[in-house]
Amino acid sequence: MELLFAPFMLFGLAPGLGLVPALLFGGCLLRRSGSRRRRIAMWLALVSWTVYGCYETWVYFWARTVVAPIRVDLLLIAPLLYVVTAVGIWGCLGARSSK
Repeated sequence: MELLFAPFMLFGLAPGLGLVPALLFGGCLLRRSGSRRRRIAMWLALVSWTVYGCYETWVYFWARTVVAPIRVDLLLIAPLLYVVTAVGIWGCLGARSSK
């Protein structure tokens, strides 16, 4: 179970890293074209990771004001982001190059 949440521990230490997947999906969206479903999948991943990156930054500063923050929210967020990331990767890999 710890292996599942290990990447999110890294995002908790450096919340700005949560925006890196958003940038990757944004780059993929700009460089690729494909079906409407695949573009929607890439947009979904882009928006989800952007919202998560902003949320994680807010939680990072909030956690500094609390004695012992308990991150129960990751029990819902982590699996959801794994699914959204898989869908976004599906959109990136299946899209044709726009040349």
